[in-house]
Amino acid sequence: DILDAAGLSEKEIMARYDMVLHLETVAKNAVEYYTTSNNAARSESVEDACKLDDKVLGCWTMHPQHRVFDNSTDFKGKLDRILNAVGEVLGVVPSK
Repeated sequence: DILDAAGLSEKEIMARYDMVLHLETVAKNAVEYYTTSNNAARSESVEDACKLDDKVLGCWTMHPQHRVFDNSTDFKGKLDRILNAVGEVLGVVPSK
């Protein structure tokens, strides 16, 4: 509906971005770090945060450079994985 209202197709919106980074919510697999107390814009329960995360994830799966960063490491590890992925796309870090 949003794309229709903006007069855009999925293909057009995907072409606007060189890369899409999806940082999985900590409400998934790292729930001990999920809180609403440090972010006034965050009001979702853990369950709702997971549902929203899935919806956002589904919106971008068609993008050829869609990368998902789960909570399999601590935040520094997640950040390192993100920086490596961006470096790969930019050609400054060798692809794995």
